[in-house]
Amino acid sequence: MPIKFTCPHCKRAMIVADSLAGKKGRCKACQQILTVPKPANAKPSAPAPSPPAPAAPKSEPPPPPPSADVEAEAAALFADEPKTEEPAEVKTIDLNCPFCDEAIQFTADLAGKRAPCPECKHIIKVPELVKKEPKDWRKADRRGPAGARLPDQPELEGAWGSVTAGKVGRDTLEKVGVIPKVKPPRTLWQKVRWPLVGVGAVVLLAGFGWGGYRWWSGQAVARALKEALDYAASPQSEKEIGKAGQAELFLAAGTFYQNGKKSDSAVEANKQLGKAFTALSSAPSNSERDAVWADYALALVDLAGDPAEVAEGHRLSWDEIQKRLGAVLAPIRDLDGRRRALREISRRLIARGETPRVMTLVNQAYSTPDDEKAAALCIVALELLPKDQDKAQKAVEDALKLYEDKKPPPVRAEVVALGLLVKNKAPKLPEDADEKQKANEQVGQIAALALKGEKWEEARKKANALEGDTKFRALLALAVAAVEHKSADAAADVEAAANAVEKAGNKSELSWSLLRLTESALTAGLPEERVQSLTESIPDSSLRGRAQLAVFRVRLERSSQPIEESALDKIESKSLARVLAAKELARHNTRLDSGWAKNVAGWEQPRKAFGSLGGALGMQDRSGK
Repeated sequence: MPIKFTCPHCKRAMIVADSLAGKKGRCKACQQILTVPKPANAKPSAPAPSPPAPAAPKSEPPPPPPSADVEAEAAALFADEPKTEEPAEVKTIDLNCPFCDEAIQFTADLAGKRAPCPECKHIIKVPELVKKEPKDWRKADRRGPAGARLPDQPELEGAWGSVTAGKVGRDTLEKVGVIPKVKPPRTLWQKVRWPLVGVGAVVLLAGFGWGGYRWWSGQAVARALKEALDYAASPQSEKEIGKAGQAELFLAAGTFYQNGKKSDSAVEANKQLGKAFTALSSAPSNSERDAVWADYALALVDLAGDPAEVAEGHRLSWDEIQKRLGAVLAPIRDLDGRRRALREISRRLIARGETPRVMTLVNQAYSTPDDEKAAALCIVALELLPKDQDKAQKAVEDALKLYEDKKPPPVRAEVVALGLLVKNKAPKLPEDADEKQKANEQVGQIAALALKGEKWEEARKKANALEGDTKFRALLALAVAAVEHKSADAAADVEAAANAVEKAGNKSELSWSLLRLTESALTAGLPEERVQSLTESIPDSSLRGRAQLAVFRVRLERSSQPIEESALDKIESKSLARVLAAKELARHNTRLDSGWAKNVAGWEQPRKAFGSLGGALGMQDRSGK
């Protein structure tokens, strides 16, 4: 039986007689010496390849070894070319799954198609069958010496040869700096890419930082508000600051909710104002409570809004606020305090564009047709005059009609002044008029001259001719008119009124008038030290504290830096104004520096509660909510 085997050198298939098994001979193709394998060790289908022997130089073919079998050599040389066996048909395609790396198998009919992996079920493409052709020694690769360039390859950069000897490659010249490297111009994207990436990173970090700050400030504000309201509702607060103080805490909380612009801000603010109303209704009747009632009325006006704001839940309707305003002025015990509150509320309503509601407010608060109503009509007429002259004239006419009765009310300085200013007419002084009515007539006439803004010298001369309290009231009216007209001598007129009250002596009935003088002095621009000394002449401690609070607020408005806590020492220690100033200080300083709010934690009650609310308002101002 013939022996089939493959040359271990050139891989040529050969067939020899089995009698040559174990003998040596030359391969007909490569001329290398080989040993014919024995039949017992040979694999008929695919003999195991033996490692290739190093190729001998072609110039010196190796001589045949002395032990070469001549018969085997001859048989190998003259053996017929074996028939090349056709490669066995591939029945399966073996590969590793690209997804799970498991060894898998597909049938040959799936070659080039897509099929699921049996292991992971992913759809993969089955590779094509590789056609195996028999090797032909005539088509063997031509390989030259190691490192030699093949004919179809480009020349190596910088390599020297017979043609390129003496030449240096461009890359070499560029590397040693002989030829400068010319870089291609940068594209627009290359120019702006990194700056854009940097800006984006900065914006992203800023966004995260701002979001973190908003969350942290929101938590701090919520804690401060809760602490203040818990204190306001405690029995301890009633002992330390009374019902009026509790009402101020609720009013501050109402302001916070009102400024929040949330869907339920009006509801929450109204709830706090309701608590303030309840506290004030049971507070002792004194000047402190009267001042807080005025604060409550102003908070009510601020809570009103247009229909769109009402629909969004940010404000209450004007009609609802109007009903509640009428009930605010009546509880104010002191008539001077009530007139002052009316003046401030009227200014706020006019500033909000609600001038018709001013007359309605007067009719609500003053139902009795007496001298107090006449004075109230003239007070609002003076406020209406720059904005709505028709309503101002109507208010003066209604006031003068009250003096056409057979038993006219006592003459008031406000009615005389506005009657002469608007209608050039004043109530007649009755024959049995007392000294108070005569003094009111004199003060009213001087005020009319000053309000016209033309006869300042005549008004000053008449005022200085008076004595005592009447002189002070006339100079006060003159100073207020000078401030309203922004006269160049307004500061001098305020100073003259201040000197007059110092000579008249401290009288409790002048406390509200001195509070108004203090406010006029601040508007006229008198030095803070002078105004502070003026507040010391106010007999009522509560109103003295209110005047000092007005000075403190102006100082805060003019400062762009945090104010030291020691500034609170200039305010009356036992007055409610002291803790109100602490609230204003905390709000001002926290608005400028959010870290300042931690100082409030070391305060004692009740200052801590007011400071907490001030800090919450300051954080709110800072975040722009």
